Amino acid sequence: MRVPNQYVKPSTYTTAIINDGNEHLAGSIQFNTADVRSDTLAATDVSVYVQALVEAAEDHLNGDDWREAAMEATPCEFRPAGSTATGQQIITMADRTVTFDPRKNWDNQTISKGAVLAGSVIFTEPTDKALAISHRVTILDHNLMAGFTEGSMAQTADKILRDIELSAAGKIAAILSTAPSTESFSVAKPTGKPVEIAEDLIDTLTMHINQTVGTELSDFVVLLPVSLVAVLNRAAQRAGVGDLEDLIGASVQPYSGTDYGLFLLPKLFTSLSYREGRDGNVWKIQATRNGAHQCWDLEIMAVVDIVANGKVKVKLTADGLQTDTVAFPMITNVKLT
Repeated sequence: MRVPNQYVKPSTYTTAIINDGNEHLAGSIQFNTADVRSDTLAATDVSVYVQALVEAAEDHLNGDDWREAAMEATPCEFRPAGSTATGQQIITMADRTVTFDPRKNWDNQTISKGAVLAGSVIFTEPTDKALAISHRVTILDHNLMAGFTEGSMAQTADKILRDIELSAAGKIAAILSTAPSTESFSVAKPTGKPVEIAEDLIDTLTMHINQTVGTELSDFVVLLPVSLVAVLNRAAQRAGVGDLEDLIGASVQPYSGTDYGLFLLPKLFTSLSYREGRDGNVWKIQATRNGAHQCWDLEIMAVVDIVANGKVKVKLTADGLQTDTVAFPMITNVKLT
């Protein structure tokens, strides 16, 4: 066992000599106390770290694994460069009266409510705001000069991807909170132990299911604040189930940032439309050397449209001869107050 501060005879050394062309020589000598080749000293090279991080992000985000995971999390499409998001046409499952901006019919009557009959077709289109996901990470040279390991790099990559996922979901929640097809309700925030809070939340979501776009929670993706994840996971442990998705009985996507409440996104009526670049990749990942601050800037970017605005035709006259297209509430937003 080596004693701290004890002198150890160097076993190997490497030298580097630089000639600037003016007979001014400069160089360095590095000594090692183990049988280490110079080509294995890359664990202190910041450029190697950045290159490995970029390659790992490229392989994952622009590979089949990420696309499969994205489709499991939320309904989505990956469309070629230059194309538009694909709208959907789905038939409603139940009658419903919708309220909309006042419209006038041919008899100069102002109509603000109309019946949407079962079997009517709902058209979906992208929201008026698309989401540009853009995150930058600054990797300072002096933070890595002491060395790094494969494990620390994997932890860093996992943390970056998780932060991007939660932040992007938060931006989606912000867009949905003001979308015309979002119907909002306010309920009292449940209190008590995790099991009690979870039961109240599940009951609340169940009572606010939009029966025209789904019949049970499994027909929806639940978008919820990340602050509820620990509570619901603890309740899942107490209930003896695998995780919060098994507990709720629906797909779950946490989000960070401002708390907009919980959202019920119908799987058959909403989707995310990711834009591919001309190279066929959804994500653009690039590393730029920032010499002024002795660091590397790693940028990860993507653009996604949110296909969540519902449109439907309603009657403005009793005989049905005059109809108009209005916004149809498909997404339920439950605000906890």
